[in-house]
Amino acid sequence: MLNKILAAASLTLTIALSACQTAGPTTLACRAPTGEEFEIFRAVISRDRDTLIRLSADGPARTAMERRDPYVAGHLWGNQGYTGGTLVGVLTQPPPCVIDMPRRIDAEGNVIASQRSIAVYQEDRFRALTGGSITFAPEEAVRLPGVARQDYFRCDLVQTGQGWRMTDLCALPTVGRVTG
Repeated sequence: MLNKILAAASLTLTIALSACQTAGPTTLACRAPTGEEFEIFRAVISRDRDTLIRLSADGPARTAMERRDPYVAGHLWGNQGYTGGTLVGVLTQPPPCVIDMPRRIDAEGNVIASQRSIAVYQEDRFRALTGGSITFAPEEAVRLPGVARQDYFRCDLVQTGQGWRMTDLCALPTVGRVTG
């Protein structure tokens, strides 16, 4: 039985590595926000809860925002004027730098087109950390440079009938990530 498990694990690893090797290197580089992303960022900076709710997919993050959960307010805007470690803290140092994360893959190796993740940096900070871009070899795990909630925020989005919507209010710690 152990031999069958090891053989299956070896085959799975070989398939995964060969899929990675044919995918080529992954380069992370800054781009300007799309219209929908810009609208999210504008809503965060202006504390526009209604727009943030409208641009959020159904789920725990949206429910917390609708309930006016103080934890959400702290995550997005800080507390008593302190914005370190908040999304508004990153966004109020323009221009924003958006990084497209590698797309999720399903069990059959197909790209899940209805889900995506981005990272949001302040452009000068991303350049200081990377020199402008960073490339990972196919066998390397993609790691965002810097410190989460200080240098960048990661945001998960899902495609809906109304367009791309946030699922997690950009890494709200109490909300689970989308898996694929």
